Amino acid sequence: MDWLTATKSFQLLVEHGSFTAAADVAEVSPSAMSKRIEWLEKQLGATLFIRTTRQVNLTEVGSEFLPKAKSFLKQFDSMVSDTRQSSSQPSGLLKIAATLIAGSSLLMPHIKQFLALYPEVKIQLDVLPFGDVPDLEHDLVICRKYENFNSTAHKGAHLISYDIGLYGSPEYLSSHPTISCISDLAQHKMIMTNHFRKIGKIEFTNGKYYPLSNYNFVTDNVEALLYATINGMGLLFASPLYLKSELEQGLLVPILPHLETAEMQLWGFYPSSEFIPLKTRLFLDFLKQRL
Repeated sequence: MDWLTATKSFQLLVEHGSFTAAADVAEVSPSAMSKRIEWLEKQLGATLFIRTTRQVNLTEVGSEFLPKAKSFLKQFDSMVSDTRQSSSQPSGLLKIAATLIAGSSLLMPHIKQFLALYPEVKIQLDVLPFGDVPDLEHDLVICRKYENFNSTAHKGAHLISYDIGLYGSPEYLSSHPTISCISDLAQHKMIMTNHFRKIGKIEFTNGKYYPLSNYNFVTDNVEALLYATINGMGLLFASPLYLKSELEQGLLVPILPHLETAEMQLWGFYPSSEFIPLKTRLFLDFLKQRL
């Protein structure tokens, strides 16, 4: 018996819910399937399934082991696939997760160029909710580096550092009280994402912060955020990285540009393994060069 065979059998049993069904897919006898699971449980020193006469269900330990098993099998498949492709173009599906604003404003131009360079690769870009930490379901997760995120299941690569600025529309500024210092913001409404609403403040390099309690619109929808700001519903704290087009068109303008907010970092996180899939490595290198 070996770890790969036993782990594949474990995943089949989870998917099909019975030894007989899993054995049929694996083209072995139910007895052989049972022995594989027993071997795996012995190696792990834990019971993975609760067995009944009709079905099998995961134990708590089994549920915790499942994402690790999936990651192990995914890495093995990627290793085999990349070795086969070593003398040719990379191919297959690359699953990426990113916040909506990072995906639409920052990643899409680079994804377009990457796919033109590697036409055999397919990319699935999923939305990562603001404030969520990287998962193990994706090959690559693009998000901020959070101080409380220190997962041994992930590795990461720094992509770019950025700060936060304050922005509003020219029309808004012409019809509302003048803003000459941070205290003037008490007379203005803020527009923000759920993440900023939860943390409730913007931090500055000097250690001070501005409370984000005076707001009138909260959303994680990028189009709604931009619409609300451009149409004068309030002011927006955001990175200029994500507002390049709006700033170039004059739809938004910086306010209090001398403000120095605490530096933030955008990272690419991927499952920790000695083997990094070729598609993941190529895309990360591609992003780092262009950002």
